[in-house]
Amino acid sequence: KTKMWDGVPGAVSIIILIILCCFVGMMEGMQIAFFTVVNLPEEELVKHKTVYQNCQTVFSGPNLQSFLIGRQICAASGMFVVARIMTLNYSEQDDNVLGVSDALQTFFNTGLLGAVITTILASLVWRVIASSFPIAFLSNPFIGPMIKLCLFFESTGVCSSVWLLALTQKKIAGYQVDELYIGTPDERCADEEEGFEIGADADGNVIIGY
Repeated sequence: KTKMWDGVPGAVSIIILIILCCFVGMMEGMQIAFFTVVNLPEEELVKHKTVYQNCQTVFSGPNLQSFLIGRQICAASGMFVVARIMTLNYSEQDDNVLGVSDALQTFFNTGLLGAVITTILASLVWRVIASSFPIAFLSNPFIGPMIKLCLFFESTGVCSSVWLLALTQKKIAGYQVDELYIGTPDERCADEEEGFEIGADADGNVIIGY
């Protein structure tokens, strides 16, 4: 007995649970995989057509931020349903699961056990796999449609306030683009040849050190 909506058969709940665990897991893994392959040289990515196309989509213009927002919407929505399926709902009149004590059954009913299991099966496992095998992970044919799904959900404006809040935080904290502190790749290569470094102080002033 779980907190799944009434009228949904147990077998259907299990199928939904498996599908959503895979769906949320891929959402979690995609983020890790993309930030892993971003450090690979482009000539290496070109060898893997699907991976290269997916990277071109995500890292094009503001798509990265949009993807991250849409990915979080999808992952949170999936987790919401998974949590209902995984949370036990036994009353005092019901027999305890596997004959455990009332105190332990009360703990099970809080949903913490389901949260731990869900975190492992629908998040951590996929993150470890994605970080260890990012190319293979992003070669999955489902990744492309899932990226488009994330971009679609972000385009609906459900979480459009994120952009305003992020801009506000940027203004308050005084964030600057990385190029201001470390320079562009071409500038860094030139600096290494010249024997000096470009950086910035806390106020954003450019500092050149030899």
